[in-house]
Amino acid sequence: MNGGVYLTMTSSTHISVETLANIAEDRAISEDRKAAMNHISTCSTCHDTLRQLQQLILMMRSDSTSDAPRDVLASAINIFAQEKHSPLRRIVALLTFDSRNPGPAFGVRSLPGASRQLLYSAEEIDLDLRITVQNDECILAGQVMGEGCTKGHVEISGVEGRSEATLNEECEFTLPPIPLGNYSLTIRMLDRQIEIPELELKV
Repeated sequence: MNGGVYLTMTSSTHISVETLANIAEDRAISEDRKAAMNHISTCSTCHDTLRQLQQLILMMRSDSTSDAPRDVLASAINIFAQEKHSPLRRIVALLTFDSRNPGPAFGVRSLPGASRQLLYSAEEIDLDLRITVQNDECILAGQVMGEGCTKGHVEISGVEGRSEATLNEECEFTLPPIPLGNYSLTIRMLDRQIEIPELELKV
């Protein structure tokens, strides 16, 4: 903010924040300051705003914390830049094929010692799941297919527990064994999050 900024009022007849900030930083010229202080003496809103600005400036001037390392700042800026240009899209996957059911289905029902294939569609992405139940546990493996696939994180969670894994360079994953039960599956990539909200794994 530069000195010599003239007193300005908003449409509600209050002093602008810029002028109040110049006063708080002792940058306002004497004529502006005198006119502003006359208004502040009768306006509780501008008085409170000026006091908050003065407290903020005092905190900033007395701040002794160290700056974050340059690489940490660069990483944080890059994350926000990616989010700005590539907002995360949430996509609920649609079941298109079930090896044990020729018709549409909305969950997964697996039998001990058997494998099952499920195919899901999530816009331009296809998801191939392979489910194997052994004893009282289930092993879930799969692959994300499509040009939009990137490295990402896979998580399955439910009342019975949770498990997670990462997509490899071929966009494949294998989750550690989990107990039988009802789950939701989430695959998070750079610009999208694919969800299967109801995944039933039981005998």
